[in-house]
Amino acid sequence: MRSTLLALTVLVGLPGFARDQAGTPYHPRIAGVPMTCMSAQGAPVAFVPNTSLADVGLWFSGWPGVPAHVEYNPGLLARLPPKVQLFWFGHACAHAVPVENPGEEGADCASIQLLKRQGLVSRAQVGELQSYFLSAPAVVPWGHRPGPDRARLLLACYDRGQQPKR
Repeated sequence: MRSTLLALTVLVGLPGFARDQAGTPYHPRIAGVPMTCMSAQGAPVAFVPNTSLADVGLWFSGWPGVPAHVEYNPGLLARLPPKVQLFWFGHACAHAVPVENPGEEGADCASIQLLKRQGLVSRAQVGELQSYFLSAPAVVPWGHRPGPDRARLLLACYDRGQQPKR
């Protein structure tokens, strides 16, 4: 049933999809910006709306008959500041591609690099993201802990143009 629902959602979209997040699963509009995500194999990654998620979004690596994809809650995503929404998209997309540092820190760094390459974030705006993570609750809406280490990592990734070695 789940794979049938996913396939239908990917093919025709979801009725009632949030207006500010309109688009298609392979070309969602995040914070009003049309975005795309390509896997390491060069295949587009679907971003499938799922209003029943208690988290902003979750990466699924795929299983037989269901391709790798991201499911996200457009209502929860819309509550985040626009640059944080874009950062979340880049973070989720990074789970589909190989990064120098696998895991959450690597996904954070890859997100900043994606947004920088696309001209969607400036160094000053990385400072705004840092402020968001420093003032966020103990666990941000997508289940990761904020804090000074995470905030410092963002600026280091922006400045270096690559992921820091650990």
